[in-house]
Amino acid sequence: MKYIGSKVLETDNLILRPTQEEDLKVLWEILLDENVSRYYLTSKINSDWEEEKKWQYKKLSHALDKDIFQWSIVLRSENRCIGQVSCQKIEGTSDDSVRDVGWFLESKFHGHGLGSEAAKRMLDYMFNDVEIRKIETSAAIVNAPSWKIMEKLGFHRTGEINKCKYTMLPDPVDCYCYEITSEEYMK
Repeated sequence: MKYIGSKVLETDNLILRPTQEEDLKVLWEILLDENVSRYYLTSKINSDWEEEKKWQYKKLSHALDKDIFQWSIVLRSENRCIGQVSCQKIEGTSDDSVRDVGWFLESKFHGHGLGSEAAKRMLDYMFNDVEIRKIETSAAIVNAPSWKIMEKLGFHRTGEINKCKYTMLPDPVDCYCYEITSEEYMK
């Protein structure tokens, strides 16, 4: 695995770039939308920007670290941030070449193929340039748009179902487990 950080990545419609200061409040506002955060957040988000920005600026201070792989999604035609995509370490494992993924988009852009486009570009980079070995992830069973993106990108269900506690939901929900190896992705 190569620790080369979050380089700028481009697609026909999007620019993926390391998060910048001007993105912070935009991303926070996107995550305040329950349609976005319902099945995304697994940690607390503050509804008060003054409280939240402490956490956001702490994350920003590491945005260019070579072991961080997280991008703001910028809509090329409008040159504005509309979401985020990341490939992060899995807590509790020492194998850094096995990663988890996540993404979110402003709700008005749901269903337009932009989530798939951003995720595919990130996966291309992570498997080809960073040379990770595998991605293990999950999606709430009731969150069909997310797991459909995974299946479209070549992920397969492992057959396991785990419970995940999302911030905005009162109880843990059942999630399909997915994975894809470098060899599977490269086919």
